[in-house]
Amino acid sequence: MIDCGYHTPCGWNAIAQNRVSGHRLEHDLATRFLVIGAGYAGLAIARRLAELHADETVVLIDALPPAQNSSGRNSGFMINLPFAKIRADASEAQSQWQTRLLSMGRQRLANTVQQHAIQCGWQDTGHYKAATTDYGVAQLGRLQQTLACRQIDYRTLSGDQIQRELGTRYYKAAIWLKQCTLVQPAELVNGLVASLPANVQAYFGVTVTGINGDSPYQVQAGAATIRADHVFLAVNTLLPEFGYARYRQLSMYTYAGLSDPLAGPSQGLLGEPPQWGVTPVEQLEATSRKTADNRLLLRAGFSYKSELNPEQVARLLQMKLQARYPDAPPDLFRHIWGGAVSLTRNGEAIMGRLDHNLYGVSGCNASGILKMTALGYLLADLASGKDSALLQETQRHCRPSLIPPEPIRTIAVNLNLRRLKKQLQPHFGK
Repeated sequence: MIDCGYHTPCGWNAIAQNRVSGHRLEHDLATRFLVIGAGYAGLAIARRLAELHADETVVLIDALPPAQNSSGRNSGFMINLPFAKIRADASEAQSQWQTRLLSMGRQRLANTVQQHAIQCGWQDTGHYKAATTDYGVAQLGRLQQTLACRQIDYRTLSGDQIQRELGTRYYKAAIWLKQCTLVQPAELVNGLVASLPANVQAYFGVTVTGINGDSPYQVQAGAATIRADHVFLAVNTLLPEFGYARYRQLSMYTYAGLSDPLAGPSQGLLGEPPQWGVTPVEQLEATSRKTADNRLLLRAGFSYKSELNPEQVARLLQMKLQARYPDAPPDLFRHIWGGAVSLTRNGEAIMGRLDHNLYGVSGCNASGILKMTALGYLLADLASGKDSALLQETQRHCRPSLIPPEPIRTIAVNLNLRRLKKQLQPHFGK
């Protein structure tokens, strides 16, 4: 059996106002299209297939309730500026392709959110890029040079401005960029589920235990069997559990804490702007957000292959909180959770045909909402024979490098984590 669960529920979904309960699968089904995984990629695949094949039924299943999967657990940043997200060694062609890909994902989501009036806190607030170490300051300087060469506007903050706007002096340097939309990710996922076209049948709490045959595939889904001509695997880090991309991706877990709305002595803790988001320059540093209702979201920490227990996560987040906001109460975080991230060695996603009428997408590389939405739409186009220049570009660039098998893989991951932790000195471990 494929284990899809998490130790703790998603905090974003716990505070969501428009949760979707989801239907249970209690009988066998036959369908032309089956999508496994109801995250951003799976929802985009199902929506696009329903558009392209209006007379067909599309079946969508997920092992978890709506918005409890990895898509509902992210930080809610939609950054459509690839220079702040992709690898520094990316070529000009890769950068331009990513710009078009992220723009497509944002436009598709914006259209859906507007058309269906999805209440997900969609705000074009921009975001801060911040450094906590001398190494990070140097990296931020290189990013500023890139932005200047590209004639992309940004604002440099002084130490006093960082304190005033973010409520902390933890950061050594920071800039602000306008290219970011912030959302409540669980509300967005719930809204996308609720607004699926009428010819999409969505079922939740359905664990896939086997896929047999070949078009039609026989998919064992709980106690039911689904016969499907075309199967799409949008299962994030679990793709290798289905027998694909074992040497193309690896799984990391990251962790988040979310507070109640701050009031009383803590009301002004997070600075003056009504909401903001910070992404770090250093890869192992924390992402943080001030929400519109004055909550603090802090995402920090990494673990390879397996999720830390909640007690470890609580200690880690408390350490990160106190470093930034020493006056914060020790029990600030009401909700604490983990989420799995699919990473590839060269940062390229997995997207394409895996077998006869079997398709897959994974490898978000911590840039999930826009990228996986766009890749989901394009994968549905590929399976439907609908070509485009962007699809051709995407097929050229979605070629993840090989990752060595165990035990070499674990040794390499641990060495890389040690290298990244060293870059965070003296902050790491405080």
